[in-house]
Amino acid sequence: MKQRMGLGLLGLLLVGTLAGCQSSQATTNKALNVTMPAELQTADPNKATDAYSFYMMKQTTEGLYRQNNDGKVVPAMATKVVTPTNHGKTYTFTLRHDAHWSNGDQVTAQDFVDSFRRQVDPTTKAQYANRFATFTNYTAIQKGTKQPSALGVKALGKYRLQITLSRPNAAFNYDAATEYLPVNRHLVKKYGAKYGTNSSRVAANGPYVLKKWNGTKDNWVYVKNQRYYGKKQVKINRVNVQVVKTDSTAEKLFAAGKVQETKIGGTTVTGTANNAQLKRQMRKTLTTAVSIQYFNTHTKLGANQKFRTAASLAINRQELTKKVNQDGSVPLKNMVAQGVATDPNNGKDFAVSTGNYTAYDAAKARRLWRQARAELGGGNFKLTLLTNDSDGSKNVAEYIQSQWQKTMPGLTVTISSMPLTQQINKMFKGDFDVSTFGWTGDEPDPTTDLDLFMKGNSINFSNYVDQKFNRLMLAAQTETNAKKRFTLLKSASRRMSQLGVFNPLYQQAQVNLVSKQVGGIKYSTFSTAAQYRYAYWK
Repeated sequence: MKQRMGLGLLGLLLVGTLAGCQSSQATTNKALNVTMPAELQTADPNKATDAYSFYMMKQTTEGLYRQNNDGKVVPAMATKVVTPTNHGKTYTFTLRHDAHWSNGDQVTAQDFVDSFRRQVDPTTKAQYANRFATFTNYTAIQKGTKQPSALGVKALGKYRLQITLSRPNAAFNYDAATEYLPVNRHLVKKYGAKYGTNSSRVAANGPYVLKKWNGTKDNWVYVKNQRYYGKKQVKINRVNVQVVKTDSTAEKLFAAGKVQETKIGGTTVTGTANNAQLKRQMRKTLTTAVSIQYFNTHTKLGANQKFRTAASLAINRQELTKKVNQDGSVPLKNMVAQGVATDPNNGKDFAVSTGNYTAYDAAKARRLWRQARAELGGGNFKLTLLTNDSDGSKNVAEYIQSQWQKTMPGLTVTISSMPLTQQINKMFKGDFDVSTFGWTGDEPDPTTDLDLFMKGNSINFSNYVDQKFNRLMLAAQTETNAKKRFTLLKSASRRMSQLGVFNPLYQQAQVNLVSKQVGGIKYSTFSTAAQYRYAYWK
C-alpha cells in the first residue's frame, strides 16, 4: 500500500567544462515528490504488518539480502547469497565490514540476532512473529516453553551470523531480502517499546533515512543516508512523501507537476488514459497482491457456511474488476494469485491448475441465502463491512454492498471505512463482521498466500482453524518431492476455497504515474514499491 507526499524542487544542474579552463560543477539538489495512499503504521521492523510501512523500509532498511530494481535477490548486509548446509537448514553469513547505521553504529550480527529474538518474544506482541516460523524453536518460544534466546539464530562473531531452520524454506532468500530485517540494538535498548514510533527513535542502514515523521503524520521525508555503504549510487538526495487517498487528487497533483510519482485507480485510470500526455507517463503492473474478505466466524452470520458461500457467489468479479477497479486487476480464482508459481505436475500456473472457485451465480446465491436464513431462524440480518478509507477500497465496498443487498433480500450491509492502521487493529482484535483486506506476498511459492490461513498465523484474523487444511499444509512443509508437495498445496487451496471463510476477490493491478523527467523507477510482479535509490533526474 502506498502514501503520498508533496512538492519540491527537481533536477541536477551540471555546468560544462570549457577547453583550456579549470572545470567546475554546480549541483542543485532537487527533491523528488511522491505519494502513498495510506499512513505508516510503524518504523519498527519487528512490529510492521502493513505494506506501506514495508514500502518505507525498502528505502531505509536492509536485511541480509535485498531486491534489486528488477526484483532479483542480491546481497545487502551479507557479502554474498549463501548456499545452505545441513540439508538446506543452516545458513552461515559473513556481513559487510563497511555497513553502518545512520547514527554511526556499525551493523553487526548481533543486530540481527536481537531483532529476530525480539520479534518472536511473546512480550513484544509482534503481530507478524510467524515470519520466523521455520526457525528452530519458534513454536516452543511462542508457547512459552523456551526462551527467545533459543531461536535458531546466533552471532558467531561481530560479522558472522548463523541461522538454523527446523525445516528447509524454499522462500528463504526472498524472506531474507524483504522480511528478516535488523534493528539498531542500542536504540532498542534506549527506547524499548517506543523504538520506531517516530523518525527520531529509529536508525537506518539503507540508502535513505526517515525524517519528519511523528508517528501519525501524513507526510514525511527520506534523506540520503551519508553513512550508507552505497551512497555514491544514490542520485537523489531527498524524497518528500505525502499521503493522498483520493485518486483524482493524486492525478491533479501529478498533472500540475507537484509530484513526480503517484498511484491511481478506478475511474481515474480511464480518465487519465484519455489524456495523451498523462497516458505516456502511465505504468500498469499486474501484481501478486490479492484482495480477500475475512468473515468473522464468531458472529451468527459469519459462522454459517451457506451464507458465506452465497456471499461469494453474489459477487460478479469480472464486473467488479472491469467496471469498478478499472486498473487491470483480475478476478482471483482461488486462494493463490496467478503468476506466483508453476505446478510441476502439469506445467500450468498454480492458480489455474487449482481451478476456479469464484464463479458468479446469483440464482444459487439466492437459494443458499434462503436456506441460511431458515437455519438462522428467519428474519432480517445486519452486518458491517470493514474497509480502509482509500478511494479504491471504498468503491469496492460499495459495489459489494449493492450486490449483497440485491441478491440476499433481508440483509442490510453498512460500510465502515477508516485509516488502514485502525482497520488492522480492529481485525487483530476480532472486532469486525466482514473485512476486505489486501495481502502482498513477495515469495514465488503458493505458501506466500496459503500460509495466511494456517492455525497460529497472526494474519489469520478470523482465527479460523480447519484441521484438514492444516494437515495438508503441514504435510507440504516436510514433503521434499516437488510434484507431491504441489499436489498437497493444491488440495489445501481447494479446501480453503470451499469453506469460504476467506473470500478471494481479485488480484491487484497497480497503476502508477511517473514523470518523464525521472528515470530509474521500475515495478515488477513481486516488487511493486519503487526503490528511490535507483531514481535519477534525466
